[in-house]
Amino acid sequence: MQRNDEHIPVRTTGWPRRPTAGAAYRAGDAKIAPQRENGIGMEGLAARVLTLEALEAIRALKARYSALADAKYTQDYERVDAETMGRVAAAQAACFSEDAVWAAGDGFGGDLIGRAALHQWFKRAPWRFAIHYYTSESIDVDAAAGTAEAYWRLMQVAVRDDTARAVWLGAVTHERYVLDPDSGEWLTSFMRFTDLHMMELADTALPIARDFAGLDARRRAFP
Repeated sequence: MQRNDEHIPVRTTGWPRRPTAGAAYRAGDAKIAPQRENGIGMEGLAARVLTLEALEAIRALKARYSALADAKYTQDYERVDAETMGRVAAAQAACFSEDAVWAAGDGFGGDLIGRAALHQWFKRAPWRFAIHYYTSESIDVDAAAGTAEAYWRLMQVAVRDDTARAVWLGAVTHERYVLDPDSGEWLTSFMRFTDLHMMELADTALPIARDFAGLDARRRAFP
């Protein structure tokens, strides 16, 4: 699968689940099925390697997705130009399978199916600035079947496009993944929020800046 975001600059700055019989990654601790008393053998070792590779690939996929989500906004808290927005949104949608299901609810795209629908949503997301932090992941992998399931904790700071007010958002996402047989890459096939909370950080527009002087200037501009 050819990437369409090779020249796009990006900023790189779940609930715990019971491990399956295969393997699970939990908040930085790899949990793998115990060895047999007579050793795991080459077949078992190969299965473990596949599982570990899948875990790393899924984490890299999530990092790529979040960096692209943030690349749609400038350091001056504005949306990028329409052409760049289209290219970044397409690369963001390419993190999902062709038949992916997006069930984010009202205000976050609603219920969508397919990469094309996701592309359109990512172009019209409700922010003029955002930074996404996904962490504390719990990932269960079935490497033999080419499937995985995960829960991620999300913290996001953003500026609404309609009111220009800063927002703090905390959420848990439930996601599923598939190993694409053509590209050999792991892709997201399902995403929904299992928990979502957000609050405005101030009653004035744009109470966000890159340094203290900038914050003071905004406070004087919006008393």
